[in-house]
Amino acid sequence: MDFLRPDMRDRLMKEHHEFRRLMEEHKHADERLVSLQTKPRLSARESLEEVELKKVKLRAKERIYRIVEEANRMSPQ
Repeated sequence: MDFLRPDMRDRLMKEHHEFRRLMEEHKHADERLVSLQTKPRLSARESLEEVELKKVKLRAKERIYRIVEEANRMSPQ
């Protein structure tokens, strides 16, 4: 995630439960997507799972972005 500085990521991973959960959710969805994308052909169930995983990743990323924006506003400049 390009918008996420390493120092901010580390701080939020330590201090923000929801951020940590969302990062894990995003990571697991991404790992499963990679495994599905290595298959030459997907079953109907796997195709639906692929779509759902992409939605999970997008929702997590959007919420992560909002958390980072909020943390940036709260931190002293």
